[in-house]
Amino acid sequence: MGDVMKNCKFINELNRLRKSSSDSIDNVEKFDQFKSYMHVVRKMEEDLKGLLRKVNASGKKTLVLLCGSAGDGKSHLLSYLKNLDEEHLIDDYFVYNDATESSAPSKTAIETLNEFLSDYRDENLASLGQNVILAINLGVLSNFIDSKYADHFCTLRKYIENSDILTSRVNNNEYDCESNFQHISFSDYNLYSLSAEGIHADYIEKLLEKVFIADEENLFYKTYSKECLNCSLAKKCPVKLNYDYMKDKKRQRFVAELLVKTIIQDKMILTTREILNFIYDIIVSPRFSVNHFHNLCIDNSAYLKEFVKQITPVLLFESADITALMNMLKRHDPLLLRSEEADEAAVSYYVSSNVSQEIKRVFENSPYYSVICDDNMLEKINTDKTIKANFYSLVARMETLDKGMASEETYKNYLQDLYWYNSGMFRKLNRVYALVEKAVMQWCNGDEEGNCCLEKRGGFSLYEKIEMVPKAENVPYLEEKEELQRFIPSITVAFEGKNEEKIKLDIDYSLYELLDKLNRGYIQTANDRNNHAEFISFINRILQTGSLDKTLTILSGNGTKASIAKRMFGYKFKVVK
Repeated sequence: MGDVMKNCKFINELNRLRKSSSDSIDNVEKFDQFKSYMHVVRKMEEDLKGLLRKVNASGKKTLVLLCGSAGDGKSHLLSYLKNLDEEHLIDDYFVYNDATESSAPSKTAIETLNEFLSDYRDENLASLGQNVILAINLGVLSNFIDSKYADHFCTLRKYIENSDILTSRVNNNEYDCESNFQHISFSDYNLYSLSAEGIHADYIEKLLEKVFIADEENLFYKTYSKECLNCSLAKKCPVKLNYDYMKDKKRQRFVAELLVKTIIQDKMILTTREILNFIYDIIVSPRFSVNHFHNLCIDNSAYLKEFVKQITPVLLFESADITALMNMLKRHDPLLLRSEEADEAAVSYYVSSNVSQEIKRVFENSPYYSVICDDNMLEKINTDKTIKANFYSLVARMETLDKGMASEETYKNYLQDLYWYNSGMFRKLNRVYALVEKAVMQWCNGDEEGNCCLEKRGGFSLYEKIEMVPKAENVPYLEEKEELQRFIPSITVAFEGKNEEKIKLDIDYSLYELLDKLNRGYIQTANDRNNHAEFISFINRILQTGSLDKTLTILSGNGTKASIAKRMFGYKFKVVK
């Protein structure tokens, strides 16, 4: 199989997208034609350039921190600026690209960093020195300012603390003319933007466009045009047809939005490298072999059974154990979405003795049509139960990809509330606060009057009254309002606690979804309690603000309700009904 793969020049070209390819490694000193073509301008690049222009104009000795996590694009951007930037913004800087490495076997990374930053010790800040760009992961930066060398870098540590670099908040990365330190935190920049209308996956869409656009500057398309169109297997090759399938902009948008969905709903942390690797995975099946498909072509049944396993709509949701991302995408398989309409369509398909027209309708505008809708192939689909069943799954997925991402109400509401929160529009967060309040009551078997059940025993229920008073919570630092590129991917709500303390709750999508279900009458399970310990902790803190120390309500099994109120000289018992 390996020898066969080498003979396919198009697959060899696509292989450059994989994480295992040498092209995935960024070298600051080198930026080749492939990396130049694949480069997509992001807001972090624009912000960094703007910062560097101000630093260069100031003439002030400056340490520029590029903070983030592994694989987030720091090395790629530095390589681009060093080799292709027409402004030559970093020509006069010393670039320290990998702060995780030590300069010698006998030294740790922290020791090396201490030596490298000697010009930026407190005692040396006023002296002359070279401008420095330091690309550093947040964990290493945190370790450094907490190390034994930190006493020599008090000014740097204060800058880091004041800038919120090491917190989860979106930090202020504007130029500080009074400081020897500046920074850009890559962790603040998301792979998608957020607006009142929802998400915009422009960056991911541009990456997809780079791979699939019909342009001679596109190295993949150039090889495809030269090799695939003249290949004897071209008309029946799943790789070639998958590439054709993904040329469609609507399908690219669907895939981009699907990836964003996994980021938001499943808290997947994706890098550009992983996205490019994913593009390869939805085009080339690990099972693919040119020779094998040549042999299969003589047997329509065998060919169809293998072909249907290797086309993009199936690879998207059935590529088990290739990467963590591909495993996660199985959770978003259109086949898992149940509805009365989908059930009726499935029954109609399976009872039909001839599904040719349905197959033709679904595949009409796809490159797979010429293969699948051949009369001989349609006959196999109609007569072979296994093939017919496989094709129903394919039909359902194809229709979803062509219609676009379904707008699930809970997901849509979360995105909107996330935008309101990050935009600092507290008054528009009434839906979130209402969700939380009602969910607490549902969780605690509460009633409409705000009484929460504390305990049930011997036919009696014990209640206390709680009042959840919303408090405005600080929102992230923002530069823009209409469309956010830098934002916190969760919502923080706060309620009034005792002694003017705030009781806070961080709401990610998973918790938001649970809150929504509780609002609809859902009864929590043991699994919910295990997965949302932070919500249980929040409820316990809320209950501490209740009327337990003042008034309790007792409800008997026969419906009798009584109250016990604490008074100065004892307790007052009163039957309410």
